[in-house]
Amino acid sequence: MRKTKVTEIVIKPFAPKIVKLMEEQLKNPKKRWDSAFNNLNCRPMNAKTKNIYKGINAIMTTFDTYFSEYKYCIYATKKQWASLGNVPKAGAQPLPIVFYKPRFEDSKMDPTLRIQTGCFLLYSKGYNFAQTEGDYTPPVFKTGKQYSIDAIDQFVKSTKVEIKHKEEGRCYYNQTSDFINMTSKINFKDTEEADATMHYYSVLFHELTHSTGHEKRLNRDKTSRAFEELVAELGSVLFGQQYNIEKTIRNNHVQYLNSWIKALKNDYTLIADAAAKAQKAVDFFAVK
Repeated sequence: MRKTKVTEIVIKPFAPKIVKLMEEQLKNPKKRWDSAFNNLNCRPMNAKTKNIYKGINAIMTTFDTYFSEYKYCIYATKKQWASLGNVPKAGAQPLPIVFYKPRFEDSKMDPTLRIQTGCFLLYSKGYNFAQTEGDYTPPVFKTGKQYSIDAIDQFVKSTKVEIKHKEEGRCYYNQTSDFINMTSKINFKDTEEADATMHYYSVLFHELTHSTGHEKRLNRDKTSRAFEELVAELGSVLFGQQYNIEKTIRNNHVQYLNSWIKALKNDYTLIADAAAKAQKAVDFFAVK
């Protein structure tokens, strides 16, 4: 992502917070940097439009809810809250929510037409529900074990990505032959953080994200293995939110932490780039 005044305002202050969480996990493996994605009382959403936030907005609103200990990951602008009967509390600090505004110019071929030549990256000021007061009531949202395994299995089948069980004890995506290998479900165990089923689908979502990088799908550049793993981790998060299951940590996750920390310190926009690619992966299968 190209650095602009907007990225300086929105992304730059956010990246160090992620780095700090990753560094804390290196010191204490039980303090997962991605624990913010678990135990939300709703998917990241706009209170007025009910649209689910995507990409970097989904990541930032989730972490803002986590850091601020809000109950709901529901945001809206001051004007939107007013239409719902709420107003921001005095002194409430808004969270920047980014969006793209199309840029148009007069056509050189036909002066009567205007054509889109690009987009401006802008942001609005979003307030969490907890920062407001009024009559708005958050929607009821089922979480935790309220997921539908049949729905997830049908979704995975609809992606038409081949799932094999040829190697027990290993889960991976084979780029060359374009298939996912998943060890049998019986090899996944219940832990303190999640049950075996959640672990299984969290890993499967990770590998599904990898599969979107294939040349016949999104043809994602994989010059950096560590970056690709970050994309897959965030993709697993976004898929998990879609089906109301918690993200669980992978055994090989920690080995990439140092690489992610170094890369984020070097270029804070990396987290936004990874979130954007992860969202594209989710959207690719969503339109199938």
